[in-house]
Amino acid sequence: MLAAGQGRSRIVEDVSFRLEAGTVTGLIGPNGAGKTTLIDALTGFATIFAGSVNLGGADLTGLPAHERQRLGLARTFQALELFDSLEVAENLAVVARTGRGPTAPAARDASPPAAHAAGGGHRRRPPSAPWSRFGPRSRSADPAGAPAAATPEVRRLGLTQIADRLPATLTHDERAAVALGRALVGAPKVLLLDEPAAGLDPADRHELAARVRGAAGRGIAVLLVDHDVQLVLDLCDQVLVLDSGRIVARGRPAQVRADPAVRAAYLGEPDAPSASASALSAAVQRSEAKPLEAQSLEAQSLEAESLEAESLEAASLTAQPRESRPIEVRLRATSPDPSDRSAVPVASAGRGGDLLVFEGVTSGYNEGPVLREVSLAVRAGEIVALLGANGAGKTTLIRTAAGLVPASSGRIALFGEWTRRVRPSVLARRGLAVVPQGRGALGRLTVRENLKLAAGRQHRGEIERVLAWFPPLGPLLDRAAGELSGGERQRLALAVALVRRPRLLLVDELSFGLAPGVAPTLLELLRTIAAETSTGVLLVEQFAAIALRVADRGYVLDRGRIALSATAAELAARPDLLEATYLGAAAPPPGADEPTPPE
Repeated sequence: MLAAGQGRSRIVEDVSFRLEAGTVTGLIGPNGAGKTTLIDALTGFATIFAGSVNLGGADLTGLPAHERQRLGLARTFQALELFDSLEVAENLAVVARTGRGPTAPAARDASPPAAHAAGGGHRRRPPSAPWSRFGPRSRSADPAGAPAAATPEVRRLGLTQIADRLPATLTHDERAAVALGRALVGAPKVLLLDEPAAGLDPADRHELAARVRGAAGRGIAVLLVDHDVQLVLDLCDQVLVLDSGRIVARGRPAQVRADPAVRAAYLGEPDAPSASASALSAAVQRSEAKPLEAQSLEAQSLEAESLEAESLEAASLTAQPRESRPIEVRLRATSPDPSDRSAVPVASAGRGGDLLVFEGVTSGYNEGPVLREVSLAVRAGEIVALLGANGAGKTTLIRTAAGLVPASSGRIALFGEWTRRVRPSVLARRGLAVVPQGRGALGRLTVRENLKLAAGRQHRGEIERVLAWFPPLGPLLDRAAGELSGGERQRLALAVALVRRPRLLLVDELSFGLAPGVAPTLLELLRTIAAETSTGVLLVEQFAAIALRVADRGYVLDRGRIALSATAAELAARPDLLEATYLGAAAPPPGADEPTPPE
């Protein structure tokens, strides 16, 4: 069983699994579960505290990353790590196996085809010609017009037409294809893919699935980590679920989708069976080909916040969800119409209670849009939960509302005024505060200094006012923020935001990294503060169960679009719909009638 982490921090504990030749294994889990740390440990970029990593009988545990790659272990990175000063063919040549890789790339003076220079070629490629977007459409195509840098390996990977281009000139999907091609060109035995579908549209994701399945068909053992749970469940032969650094479930996709421990990991359901029982009941271990094994010694127990969780257990939230009205949840497969007030409760910016309004907002980054035609509203004194799986676009929505990411279409109203992109400092003076994911305090400053910096000149009375909400911070005023526990740091982050008396509070993943008993307590406190101060709160949260207990209304994001919109009680009463957006809709049994979305 493997135990690994970064620096002295143990992030992954008691992890054991096998990857088999010719199969695709999925690894899923909520934010902060340790998925990337596990890949880093397997490939030599993280510390292994206990256990071993074995590839075809060879112990890789003490080897550096490049030696592991030479033995047949390849990976991709979330950030599409390419050599930007090298052409595509040169990127591939760097990692090609001796005697089997491409020949030396030709000079850089070969000019790219006119179609690519014009930015064309975005048709969907046929399954029989992988990556044909970047190469000839058929094997019989005349290669005379191909760039001189194209080599047999480049042609095999379908990257011919971009072989002599620099990565900086490529689109996001082209860069993703080069990253995957570079991992494959070394003829690996094991391929570890870290978020390969990030930023890809549905057609590109379909093509990515064909590439991954093709790699498995050539005998490669593939480990796929991705936020797109539906993609993982549809593509993989078996799935591992990581939560808080431990595997809580494993098995075939249908087993994993139905496992209560998986629903608890993604939705935060408090009454789910224990992770260990679920994992044992669903475990599916194969005993044939074993190219990669992760095995270790007994790991140590979880530390840090478990004691804090016990101390807060008596104060944890125990209230049942509010009594619900008849269900009128709207499940949308298409973009919402901003003018349809019955479908999406978007209020007029002129009405005094509306603090934040999105109408048909699309926004994103250089790689492409993340949010697509999003409409929502937050009013004074209410908590609006923004739910969704990893990668749904929740943090991008927060950054768009805070003025950090511009909207490419649609419009945004803040405090009753339609605005273009406004500087974050201006929004802060108007009454906007953000509690970012990962806590929002300066670690080298003391608690008192953090609060003074946020409060400004009139700090004394404001600090005392906020400390009344957070009594545990009183004895810690002279302690550095970086020395606080996770729960204490999250209280400080809330206090730093509230000391400025905000009218609108954007909270990103309040429960991130906290022990189970801590998050409900802080959320209930947030409910009290919103009611006392009439502060509007947009609460971004992955764990639906705890968020809906304190929220008035909720939206569910799915791949950048609003999939569900209803009151918190109505959403809480339909866990099946929430589960479908987080884990994908399970296929109905043969002969069963197709379910009808609620009207």
